[in-house]
Amino acid sequence: MGSNLRDLMFSMNFLALVSLSALSISFIASILVYQLGIPVKAADYVRLNLFVTGCVALPTAIIAALHAFETRSYQRRLEALAWTDELTGLLNRRFFLRGAHEECHRMLGKPQTAAVAIIDLDLFKEVNDLFGHAAGDRVLKTVAQIAQSELRSPFDKLGRWGGEEFVVLLSDVTPEDARSFCDRLRSRIETALIETGKHQVRITASFGFSMVGAGADISSAIEAADRALYEAKRLGRNRVEMGDYVHAEVQETVDFKKRQRVLKNQVPAYDDAADGIRTISLEQASRTRRHARRL
Repeated sequence: MGSNLRDLMFSMNFLALVSLSALSISFIASILVYQLGIPVKAADYVRLNLFVTGCVALPTAIIAALHAFETRSYQRRLEALAWTDELTGLLNRRFFLRGAHEECHRMLGKPQTAAVAIIDLDLFKEVNDLFGHAAGDRVLKTVAQIAQSELRSPFDKLGRWGGEEFVVLLSDVTPEDARSFCDRLRSRIETALIETGKHQVRITASFGFSMVGAGADISSAIEAADRALYEAKRLGRNRVEMGDYVHAEVQETVDFKKRQRVLKNQVPAYDDAADGIRTISLEQASRTRRHARRL
């Protein structure tokens, strides 16, 4: 809707530009004619000028504006076909990878990690064999809509990886957040009752994901997620598994967050033997206080 509005505004501006150009040309032409003495009266000159403008300038401007609007709309349709999947309307593989690389670049210098997950519909071939390819297409569209509704931020990206596989990029998440997202989406797909015309279909999905950091190799991360997906299939389907690919910056960020959590659960305690301050955990501090009370 926003693109159509921008195209319409462009066409209106183009209409005004062409109208002014045609009006200027007709005005100059009428001045030349008036200088030749045709017509003699000023009123006839004004009427002639308005007539030329109405017959030439406005139709020319309208035709040019309509042509510009159609051209821009056609270009946008071509662009949409180039970067989206025709059936589901999601990003295709090429533009998903481009978006994933952009997200890795955006995270440079930030203590953030992302996650990439591969989603595969379980036993999808049986849907096509039992109910037909039209029913299979309907299942793919419905799953795509469910997954799209679960995205959390404009930086999250969802694409169709191929066949019955989807791929999602989750921005600024921890491994726990990524697993929670995948499990929530898995549950929604499992409980969805999909109308396919004469039949109602239920289907499940298996998930494999891996973590991605700034400067990570997206292809390697997706391969790790794909291995985790096969592990989920091997363990019985309809489950979530995490891949073992960990980029150096991902591990550094995870370790940093772990250290922060440990420090939050620590308190300073005075050590007489060391004659100074040492750091102990809350559990150790509690045991020390109980021991002191007993003494």
